[in-house]
Amino acid sequence: MLVSILVGGVRIGASLGFVALSRLLVDIATGVSDARIGPAIALFVSVLALQISVNLFAQWWDSYSHVKAQNLLRMKLFSHVLESRWDGREKFLSGDTVNRLEEDIRVLAELTMNWFPGIVITLMQLLAASVYLMSMAPGLLWLLLLLMASAVFGSKLFFRQIRKLQAAIRSRESDLQQLMQESLQHRVLMLTLSGVERVLDKFGWYQQDIENNTRKRLNYNAVARGLMFLGFQAGHVAAFLWGIFGIRGGTVTYGMMTAFMQLVGQVQRPIADLGRQVPAFINALASVERLMELQELEKEPQAAAVHLTAAPEIVVDRVSFAYPQQEQPVLRDFSCRFPAGSLTAVAGPTGVGKSTLIRLVLGLLKPSSGSITVGGHPCGAGLRENFMYIPQGNSLLSGTIRSNLLLADPSASDQQLREALETAVAQFVYTLPDGLDTVCGEVGSGLSEGQSQRIAIARALLRKGGVLILDESTSALDAATEQLLLQNLHARYHGKKTILFISHREAVISSADHTVTVG
Repeated sequence: MLVSILVGGVRIGASLGFVALSRLLVDIATGVSDARIGPAIALFVSVLALQISVNLFAQWWDSYSHVKAQNLLRMKLFSHVLESRWDGREKFLSGDTVNRLEEDIRVLAELTMNWFPGIVITLMQLLAASVYLMSMAPGLLWLLLLLMASAVFGSKLFFRQIRKLQAAIRSRESDLQQLMQESLQHRVLMLTLSGVERVLDKFGWYQQDIENNTRKRLNYNAVARGLMFLGFQAGHVAAFLWGIFGIRGGTVTYGMMTAFMQLVGQVQRPIADLGRQVPAFINALASVERLMELQELEKEPQAAAVHLTAAPEIVVDRVSFAYPQQEQPVLRDFSCRFPAGSLTAVAGPTGVGKSTLIRLVLGLLKPSSGSITVGGHPCGAGLRENFMYIPQGNSLLSGTIRSNLLLADPSASDQQLREALETAVAQFVYTLPDGLDTVCGEVGSGLSEGQSQRIAIARALLRKGGVLILDESTSALDAATEQLLLQNLHARYHGKKTILFISHREAVISSADHTVTVG
């Protein structure tokens, strides 16, 4: 911002120098000044070259600094959102959050790197040009200021409505992005449910709403700009007639007339810029408010990492928990124990809180009452490195199979990757044309559900933790593959890790040392 202001100051100096030299050359040509024309022309050309150079650098710097600021802002807010406390549901839909991190941050970067320096530069230019014009024609200066101030005041009457419309447009654009994102992610579902037409109808309604509000905003902008243009043109006419009558009365030289016509723009343009920048600032406020909502997300409390060297015992003591805006608790005075090194099946009807219990153990959720200890330590973010976790559903990310596996352990060797895949009964990876470098799309598209589940299990097994948690992680496997997976897990980890296996399946329950029933 300081560099932008400094460059703007140089541009203002070069511009006023150009005006002064233009006046001097005209006065030399008309005999008003007896200065030598050769040095004046050389200086005139030098100032012109300086103007061109500074303008080119200013354009380059504006573009670069905007990208730099945008990246810094996006990294800060994106990391804050990722590290924010999770209460069982996201406060903002993913499409809306992405829209804020993309479009609203772009607007905020423009505000910080263009608007604020622009205001300072504009005020500097207005002051410098006004002082120069004051030295020649004070009356003309006050007339120009009065005309432009009236135009700015008239256009300001529409700014509040413009801001409301801009906020409505930004909100609807977030809805549109969310609809596109979810529809593309679940395109097969849309096709099989014959839901494409309904999605497109909703898509069209969103677009029409954006179009209607944009048209209204443009109408208000057009009136505001018309008032500004009227003031600008009135200033040019006033300066021209002032010079004409001055020349006729002998109080103005042709050089002064030239300076008037150049300075009128340098006095009025900053005022016009201020008038245009106010709506831009108003528009930006809507983005600032939306980003502040992300910034206000509560950050997950940080805790020093606690590394447990052995398979820990997990004790759940009289735990109660309810999700926000829900009166009935999911768990009420629930207690259980997962012995160290055991394989425990967590069973119970759908919706009674099995996955909630796991999220409490992982420290993702906080009990409203009661306590959970892992190896004698209260559960929380500091213990999370001790968990090997396979969440429910397809959890693969877009990229290669290798990049998905290395997410758990970036330093894992090819041999470690092979061992994890073999334990997870995912050796099929090596039969694929590109092996570990096979590309899978979003949520594992390109692979079957069973294949995706086994790769996700292999990924979790690359972690070094002493607690292995599988949340319905064999739901897409056939009986034979599931039995082989359970045998591998039992052979490799039984007694060495504390294993929690959420499942309704008989094969899992029969292989467990203990069963904890929720509900």
